[in-house]
Amino acid sequence: MFGIALKSLRSKWRDYIVLFVGLIISAAIFYMFSAMANNKAFLESNSIVSQISIIFVIGEILLGIITFVYLNFANAFLLRLRQSDYGLMSMLGASKKQISSLLLRETLSIGVISTIIGIVLGFALTSLSSSYLIKLLGVELTHWQSISIKSVVITLMFFTVLFLLNGLYNQRRLRKQDTLTLLLANKQVNQPKVHVKVDLFFGLIGLALLIGSYVLMPKIASLGMAGFVLILVLNVWGTYWFISRTLKMITNGMRQSSFSMRGLRSFINGQLSFRLPDYQRMLSSIAIMFALALGAMSVGQGYYRMLPKLAESSYSMTAVYDTDKVKTDNLKDITWQQTYHYVKNGQTVYFNGAEFNQNKLPARVPEKNGASMRTKWLTGDYIRQTPGSEYTLEGIANQLLNQSYGAKVVVTQNQSEMPTNAKVQSLRLVKVADMLVNEKELAHNADIEEKVNNTKVEYAAGSYAGYQQTKGIFGGIEFMGVFLGIGFLAMLAATLMFKTLSGVADDKQRYRILAMIGTSNKQITQTVATDLGILFGIPMIIGILDVVFGLKMFAPLMAGEKNIYLGFGPSLVGILVLYLIYYVLTVWMYRRLIKN
Repeated sequence: MFGIALKSLRSKWRDYIVLFVGLIISAAIFYMFSAMANNKAFLESNSIVSQISIIFVIGEILLGIITFVYLNFANAFLLRLRQSDYGLMSMLGASKKQISSLLLRETLSIGVISTIIGIVLGFALTSLSSSYLIKLLGVELTHWQSISIKSVVITLMFFTVLFLLNGLYNQRRLRKQDTLTLLLANKQVNQPKVHVKVDLFFGLIGLALLIGSYVLMPKIASLGMAGFVLILVLNVWGTYWFISRTLKMITNGMRQSSFSMRGLRSFINGQLSFRLPDYQRMLSSIAIMFALALGAMSVGQGYYRMLPKLAESSYSMTAVYDTDKVKTDNLKDITWQQTYHYVKNGQTVYFNGAEFNQNKLPARVPEKNGASMRTKWLTGDYIRQTPGSEYTLEGIANQLLNQSYGAKVVVTQNQSEMPTNAKVQSLRLVKVADMLVNEKELAHNADIEEKVNNTKVEYAAGSYAGYQQTKGIFGGIEFMGVFLGIGFLAMLAATLMFKTLSGVADDKQRYRILAMIGTSNKQITQTVATDLGILFGIPMIIGILDVVFGLKMFAPLMAGEKNIYLGFGPSLVGILVLYLIYYVLTVWMYRRLIKN
């Protein structure tokens, strides 16, 4: 039976190739995340990467979930494609047990072969992705390994278990069907019921729910968590009812219109009417997942692009230097710099308040409306008399003590109140007009600071250190978002493709009738392209609209609406290219299948 299974795979290679591609991409990305998450030497030797290691684990989990869903649709398509073959085997004397065993072996063969190829591709992907991750994080990565035996075993075991579960599920479905059902599979078509008034009523409700969610999205700041839940409910139910009810209302209304009577539009409208009841849940899910994939990539890239501005708006100085070996002569456009003195005594750092009276200390404070920040110049007397105003000095003190938090600050009235049992030291605060223009020089100064005082970037104060820390976190999120977006979309588009191709048996006879009444091959191909274009376009358009309006919810976190679409354009182009590739493949395979 194993030989028969391999021959079956070879004979149906055109139908299996897209399944293979989706699984190979999934396995390669899964291996890459696993290799990063399980490389202890890599995580321990790169402080920024160790902070985002959980991102790689989350990426594995999310990819595993969507892969499981993808496999269900893909294997259902392949089972439906081969049902007549299994029925013929049953007529020739093969038992259900033998056919089930053949099905399981075919499923496992596909899984093992695609996973092994995916792992090999994962070696190359992991190696190539290092340069991309270095660019995002802005650090040199050490102990990077492309090949991990542990990750190979994890990936192979994970995908084998997934295919085993899917194979057993397919076996169960196959055993419930008799020989006649297998031979005559997909020969019956259910006529969808039309209730004009009911469809109109619920169709308008579905449209209203979806529009309502879009209207509320920009107001998320005032609505709070309850508003977010309301938007989520309205959007999910609005998407489902729009696809199941509103589109049905539109197709019903177009049946008697002059627009629908031209050419083969009536046929396309009928195709959509037949498909919607069976496709409504899947199209709703794909629309939401499309929006999540595009939204995640857009927010990740948008945040990453605006990190310098966020860092500069959050800190009153660019850098703090605790050594005379750092020279600020290499910095361009210095807008302010000042030297202060301090004394360290255990976990307490003492500052001379008289120096702040003479040369005020800048601090970032919120405006009265809370929507933006401004710089406030503080005197030593003000800091001593106003509890909570010393938070800027606390950040500096933690850098001086080489720790992330826990430092205590004391601002004395003058030099005479400073402790005499410890050495008085100096530090220099500096602010530049444009941090990115000075990024190379700031990185050089930070290296000197680390070599002299062992000051890690995660302990340092100032906008440059804050930028480097958030760059690591959001760079990791963008890294995960890009690869997960590719994996998600590849499998989501393939899921829609498999669902569409599984209905070829229902559509074949209708297209044959078109050919019999004189429709040319070119017209049939155009009709197929339009028919499938509508199916692919529905979740794509809804998903894009979800992101266009949904990104407005991030305006308070991204310093206004002017920044919310920074990452939308590049993300949209990348996703649409991949989505279009799957659409073209689906049209080609669908056209080939209805000819057979």
